[in-house]
Amino acid sequence: MAVVSVKVPEWVKEKMKMFSQEIDWPEEIRKFIIGKIEEIERMKSVEAAIDLLKSIHPAPKGTAEKFVREDRDSH
Repeated sequence: MAVVSVKVPEWVKEKMKMFSQEIDWPEEIRKFIIGKIEEIERMKSVEAAIDLLKSIHPAPKGTAEKFVREDRDSH
């Protein structure tokens, strides 16, 4: 694993020390960073999908009806 350093105000560091028995700070920070990366990746994926959908022209009126009818007639 790589090491990442983070600067926090002194009062935050003192509070972290107070709760170090109850909280595994490195694990909590790791989870937060991974969660934030995944959230941004999801948002970018949705934006890309929206852009892709905007570039696709809609099917002509009656296309779905035509396909359903063709499917029913083929059985």
